[in-house]
Amino acid sequence: MKTFTHPAERSWLRLFLKFIICIAWLLCIASAAMSRNVPLPHLGQNPGDQTVCAGSNPSFTIGAVTGTSGTTTIQWQVSVNGGGSYSPVANGTNYSGAATATLTVLNVSTALNGNRYRCVVTDATGPSTSTGALLAVNATPAVSAATTATTVCVGAPGAGLQVTNDPSLTYQWQVSANNGSSWNNVLAADGYTGGTTNDLTYPTATLAMNGNLYRYTATNSTTGCSATSVAMDTLRVLAPPVFAAGTGVVKPLLATICPGGDTTFTASPTGSAAMVYQWQIAPSSGGFVNVSDGPVYSGSQTQTLHITGFPGAAGTSWQVQLVASYLNPAGCANQSKAILSIRTLPAVAVQPKDTTVCANSPAGFKVTGSGSATLVYQWQTDNGTSGVSWSNVSSIGTIPTTLELGPVTLAMNGYRYRVTVSNSCTPPATSAEKILTVRRSGTWLGYKDTKWEEAMNWCGGVPDNTIDVLVPNWPSNMPNISDGTGTAYFKSLEIENTARLTISGGTVNNMTGPFNLQGTVAYTATRDQNIFPAAHGSLEVNGTGNKKLLSAVDVSHNLVLGGSAKLVTGTNILTMKTGSNPIVASAFTDPATSWIVTGNGNAGAANTGLGGLRIEQVDAADGAVLYPIGPTPAAYNPLQLTNGGTADNFTVAVNDQRIPGGVYDAGLNRTWLVSEAVTGGSNVMLSLKWQGNEEQTAFDRTQSQIIRSNGTTIVETSAKAPASGSNPYARADGAFAVLTQFSVASPAVVLATELRSFTAQRNGNAAVGLTWKTTDVSSVKYFDVQRSTDGTHFVNIARVNGETGKTAYDYTDNLPGAGLVYYRLLIMDQQNEMMRSSIQSVSLNSSSVVQLRPSATTGAITNVYIQTSKQSITSLSVTDITGHIHSRQSVPVNKGENLVSLWIGNLAKGVYYVHVTNGDGSSSVVTLLKQ
Repeated sequence: MKTFTHPAERSWLRLFLKFIICIAWLLCIASAAMSRNVPLPHLGQNPGDQTVCAGSNPSFTIGAVTGTSGTTTIQWQVSVNGGGSYSPVANGTNYSGAATATLTVLNVSTALNGNRYRCVVTDATGPSTSTGALLAVNATPAVSAATTATTVCVGAPGAGLQVTNDPSLTYQWQVSANNGSSWNNVLAADGYTGGTTNDLTYPTATLAMNGNLYRYTATNSTTGCSATSVAMDTLRVLAPPVFAAGTGVVKPLLATICPGGDTTFTASPTGSAAMVYQWQIAPSSGGFVNVSDGPVYSGSQTQTLHITGFPGAAGTSWQVQLVASYLNPAGCANQSKAILSIRTLPAVAVQPKDTTVCANSPAGFKVTGSGSATLVYQWQTDNGTSGVSWSNVSSIGTIPTTLELGPVTLAMNGYRYRVTVSNSCTPPATSAEKILTVRRSGTWLGYKDTKWEEAMNWCGGVPDNTIDVLVPNWPSNMPNISDGTGTAYFKSLEIENTARLTISGGTVNNMTGPFNLQGTVAYTATRDQNIFPAAHGSLEVNGTGNKKLLSAVDVSHNLVLGGSAKLVTGTNILTMKTGSNPIVASAFTDPATSWIVTGNGNAGAANTGLGGLRIEQVDAADGAVLYPIGPTPAAYNPLQLTNGGTADNFTVAVNDQRIPGGVYDAGLNRTWLVSEAVTGGSNVMLSLKWQGNEEQTAFDRTQSQIIRSNGTTIVETSAKAPASGSNPYARADGAFAVLTQFSVASPAVVLATELRSFTAQRNGNAAVGLTWKTTDVSSVKYFDVQRSTDGTHFVNIARVNGETGKTAYDYTDNLPGAGLVYYRLLIMDQQNEMMRSSIQSVSLNSSSVVQLRPSATTGAITNVYIQTSKQSITSLSVTDITGHIHSRQSVPVNKGENLVSLWIGNLAKGVYYVHVTNGDGSSSVVTLLKQ
């Protein structure tokens, strides 16, 4: 490495040169100071610092320049390094006034922040330079450049604009109604909300708002810098589609069709935009639903809707509407409504009624029709062909719903009438067929009241004895024969089922009929009355007195016993037919004021138990069946019968006599006579009721038993038990398979002797021979022979002592008297127990004599002895105590004595009556005891 050393002389030379230069500089300064007598340009001011927002055009100025000489230039300069160095600026995109006293910085951005600006003014004297001014640039808020177009319908709420919210900014929305020529802040008073927020909501749209422009200004709350957006939204407000009067609305406004019918609706709405269509339908009360093309609807999204086979129900109403809407905005729609009405098919709302009138009286039928539109009525008749053929008929009246026939004749009785009701829909309706009944004279109408004697209550006036009377079941007033009537006349009497005739007094001229009493006859007078000798649908007795049967009477429905009246059978049977209702009477356990007297209304052997009450087809399902009977109007001795066996018809009567069979002072003065229609199969329990005064002196109520007699002997007894009740008393027991005569005893004392036979036979015309046989040879103390002229009141005529070893006895009555004479035996045994025989009768001073040989037998055959004065045909019949006929035959007999065999093998044990009617007109009844 080399080291270079300057020579000394050269160092000195350098020092000298430096000195010369310093002197020259000092001379120059002195010369310049000497030359300041001419001043430099004078600036009016230094430019000031500027703090601006980006996008603004700030200006710097030096004010007025004075003291210049010669040519003067102005040049602005910029320093980007804090004043370290400056460079001139030139007019252009960023600057203007670069060579003037005022410099404008154009559209500043934050990139210019911190720049310094100064101005240099130069003239002949030299330059004058200002101080540098600082430019501070704050950022300007960013605003949206998006543009939209909003289309809404008049009345639409909620449209508006929203920008991203910046908490450092404040907002102000503006509206222009003149396409941007001028802008105004939106106001809450005009219905705007959010006008100073980032979220603006418009008022409910009106047509006046159409074309409005909307923008906003965002301002930095710290720097105050703001920016205004472009017109962000153009609002278009449309009026909804219009259904103008005329062709615009849905036509027809009302369409009426028949059920399943077709129709068409159409409309031509107008609007300010493209439209789409939708037809809708709703019931008269309910929401609309869209319809779709298919079997029923077509054109559902066009201006014309076709309906085929509409399924709506008859009589309903529907709303149909076309909804027209713009594609944009959605929901901008309008609708027009029409009504679709479904006619009601013609119908008969109220049917005509059967009509019953008197001959030669006006008649008619009335109907009430229903259905849509005008109804047309056409009446028809079958002219009595029972509905086979029909023809139209005209009314003499003017009201189509009423057929007026005018006076009708009996020839029109039974004509049928009907009416067709029609309208524009098919099919027409046809009413029910109704019958015209033309009543003859004597038909009860009951138009005024219940009085039989009131002429207005009858067809043809009050009937006389030539008129057939009919009481139909339809009048509201049913006839009453009263004391005010006097005598009610008729030729025949018919009472229809459910009809009713009350006889509360007066008299009836015809008690022989003929009768057809399907309805009810009520006998309610306060005195004795005779009951029509005919079957009754229902029979009621009430009031007081005895209501007497004149013959056997059947009751099909109801038997009512009321008041204090007694239904007196006499010798007749009252039958409750199969299917009839239980008898309305006092319960078995209750006292009674009205009952059935099974006799002629008087006491005594010949007066009680002569008739009876028969109830058909009693079985276990019926339970305890009440027979509300008594032997007299003063004595009530009901019986309850429970049949656990085969259903059968049971007949019951009661008399006020001791039961045959030798019960002596230990029973009741009552005998219940019970029989059945078909022997065998019965399993009967009986309940018998009596009063204390009907008990015999030796009767022990605590040791009672139900006993059965075969008409001569007690043959069956129940277990011993106390009677129930307290006057009246009752006893229930038994499972009786054979039904004859029943009573209550305690316990029954039965004679050991049994009477095998007892006959009475005329000896000539002046005497009667009596013969009898017993089964015992030693037990009889004596026989009292008794005679009666009425079969009820007997007197002793002889006493025949019993003999040991003897079983056959006889006695001749030489003074029997004349006519029909009755005989019986009173038998006393060795224990002083008494029994009575059956009653035998003999007709004296007559050409005919009838006897049974034997009259008491266990065999299948007995003989009827008949003595007659001439040859003839004789009728024989066998009945039981209830009147039931078991056999009937006719046999030829010769003059003189005859012995006719009578088959009785079909008879059960019991008492029967053999009725003999001879060809000479004489008749006899003899008693048969089947043992």
